[in-house]
Amino acid sequence: MKRTKTYFYQPAIWLGILVIILFLGSPIGRPPGFYLIATLRVFWLAIWFNLAYYVLLPLYFSGRKKAFFIWSPGCFLAFVGLSVFLDEIAGLTGIIRKTMLQSPGFQATDAVWVSFMPPFFLGLIVFGVAASLAGFSAYEKKKRDEEVANARSLEAELALLKSQINPHFLLNTLNNLYALAITVPEKTPEALLKLSDMVAYILHECNKPKISLARDLRFIENYVDLQRLRLPPNVALNMELSGDPANLVIEPMVLIPFIENAFKHGLTTKQPCEIFISIKNDHQQLVLKVENLVLPVKLTQHGNESGIGLANTRQRLEHTYPDRHLLYISNNGNKHTVELTILMDDRIKNL
Repeated sequence: MKRTKTYFYQPAIWLGILVIILFLGSPIGRPPGFYLIATLRVFWLAIWFNLAYYVLLPLYFSGRKKAFFIWSPGCFLAFVGLSVFLDEIAGLTGIIRKTMLQSPGFQATDAVWVSFMPPFFLGLIVFGVAASLAGFSAYEKKKRDEEVANARSLEAELALLKSQINPHFLLNTLNNLYALAITVPEKTPEALLKLSDMVAYILHECNKPKISLARDLRFIENYVDLQRLRLPPNVALNMELSGDPANLVIEPMVLIPFIENAFKHGLTTKQPCEIFISIKNDHQQLVLKVENLVLPVKLTQHGNESGIGLANTRQRLEHTYPDRHLLYISNNGNKHTVELTILMDDRIKNL
């Protein structure tokens, strides 16, 4: 029960209880001062409830159980004692004793103890209600705190995964550019311009949780064009882009590792090979398909392993698109295929 809500709910609840007490039953035979004493009794119940809810029970749920078990019995006895005192002033205790003594088998001492029973059980009921509400509130708070902690942990983990992918990817690209400068130096200036745009993307935009799909696709196009500049004649590279990326957003650099992996393991100069890349988006659904030739290990390119990027990308997909993505990877011995489907329901206006 939040305090801001109790400011509105509690007065209405206690007022309702007072109205029920005052107007339930016949007013005939009520002792003098009944209405005043009833009002004081309800007011005292409200004090006991708030004392239990805001002072005593927080001691228990915060781990200070020793203080809780010391103060709670004393406060409860004080509540019962004052309630009996109010009954005595109102004349209710006298009525109870007189009624009990008229019953066969009851003695004066029994009537005294019976006068303590109504406030005793009423106090227990009010304390039980307060404990139930406080327990539920503590459970909800713990649940919210765990969700916040998990969210912060997830953000830190995603930041770490991105920090691992970006240097890994940049290092591979620099190695490719070095090879291009040696083999086809006249194409190096164009490659440097594309690399500059890619580095700007990595440095200034990859730290965002989501970026525009159009910007991410431009990054992929620059990467593929850079790779195309250095491809030998025996390689057939086909790339298809379809759909309107306007207003759609995506996790940055979540597609490129699968494309990079095709260039890493699907190229050789010793036989004809093909790389096929397709990226389609229909409303909020994006489908990436990458196919490349399966080559013997000794024919694949050497350099930094791409396993880090792929493993981290799988984790990022699980974190960012839980139950909203489908990743299918197959290898029939001749062709390696990756099919990734992502449901993107975020919009640029929410960035």
